Amino acid sequence: METISNTVWQRKGSSVIFDSKSLGEFIAEGAVISLRHLLSWSQGFPVDPPVTGHTILVSGLETIIETMEPQVAEEFLARTIRPLLKNLQSRWPACGVVFGFSSHANAFEETVLNEEVLFRRRDRRTVRLSDGLWDGSASLLLKRVNRQGEEGGDVIVGYYVDRIS
Repeated sequence: METISNTVWQRKGSSVIFDSKSLGEFIAEGAVISLRHLLSWSQGFPVDPPVTGHTILVSGLETIIETMEPQVAEEFLARTIRPLLKNLQSRWPACGVVFGFSSHANAFEETVLNEEVLFRRRDRRTVRLSDGLWDGSASLLLKRVNRQGEEGGDVIVGYYVDRIS
């Protein structure tokens, strides 16, 4: 899986970010919307993005994934979230959508052969996160997002797909 350490994930495409330091600036800027707000766009998108910058931080997806049965959560991602992301990337190509997670990096597992990201819930059950969100785009376009750590090494902060096909 390719790794990026730039900020392109903030300006286009969609990502799952679980690093509080990487999410902090968007929270401070008021770039956060609820999952419920995002879901309301299935009835009609606003003319302009709801934030002043180029990043829309969505809160609440982790809670949904934690509370639904894993298979139901995967179907929710594929049938509800993915179509919204496709529509959003066409409407606002200069906006990045970031799903903020509070789980530790250890809750995310990269499969070796499929280049897929799995989310291990608190009850230890697994949800196929990248397949649900990004479908076939995930295996070809999925990138690991890194930032510089305090002690000099790279820290994985999330996963990113530039465009869902």
